[in-house]
Amino acid sequence: MAALLPAVVVASWLALTTAGSLADSQQSKAGTCSPNGTALSITAFDGKFNKDCLAVPANQAFTIDFDNLDRGIPHNVAIYQDETAQKMFYKGDLIEGPNKITYSVQALPAGRFFFRCDPHPDMAGTFIVGDPPPS
Repeated sequence: MAALLPAVVVASWLALTTAGSLADSQQSKAGTCSPNGTALSITAFDGKFNKDCLAVPANQAFTIDFDNLDRGIPHNVAIYQDETAQKMFYKGDLIEGPNKITYSVQALPAGRFFFRCDPHPDMAGTFIVGDPPPS
């Protein structure tokens, strides 16, 4: 019995951490987050953003602190109406990493939008303004 205890502990730990990771990944893939103020932050590293959802209150100007950690690679944050990137709401300056910038963005109306890095459109996510209905 004592010999099985370490195996049971490890199996329990794996089950708990895997369940949490699975829930986290399902939530993040849905692109859901809620506004929590007007000061956002996001980081680019290894060709990816560290967040796939950003949210701000409707009709309030906001800032995005952007930290590009990819050495020698330019990234930015741009906000579009949707994934077609036909209608742009904001386009942040490109910065070559490692470097930081704070973008100041004018107020946006309530809705579900899309953000991406323009040179690397696969770096993208959902941008929520206010409390729009689910997509």
